[in-house]
Amino acid sequence: MINERPIDDPRLQKALDQVKQVMSRYGLAGAVMLVAEQEAAFSYKLHAPWSALRFDPAMPLGFRFRAKGAEDGREKTHSRVEGAMHTICQLSDFGEQTTAWMEDMKLILRRAGIDFEHTPFGGKPLQHLVDGRGR
Repeated sequence: MINERPIDDPRLQKALDQVKQVMSRYGLAGAVMLVAEQEAAFSYKLHAPWSALRFDPAMPLGFRFRAKGAEDGREKTHSRVEGAMHTICQLSDFGEQTTAWMEDMKLILRRAGIDFEHTPFGGKPLQHLVDGRGR
């Protein structure tokens, strides 16, 4: 799951690609948001070898949840499901902490007299994965 638009800044695109390569090289799942002077770029890599979240380019978000005890055995399947849930919960915690801190920062800046405007998600509605609100 990546940006839906092309990234204009070639340095930003190169940096995002390098971070994604590091995650793949080390078998890590995660999310990255990089911010340059004029734009930002993000990517989610939820799949990892130890997780039931599996890469699947045919799926709208590029991954699926796959856990089959008959194929991988009960113990490995259980471990992969735990890995998927660990990824989901850790990223959720990180997102909530980031939101809380950035809202605090905005409040601090406003209290300091700094006025700013920001349109979240470029004015597009926030995507969801359920209830038909995803891609």
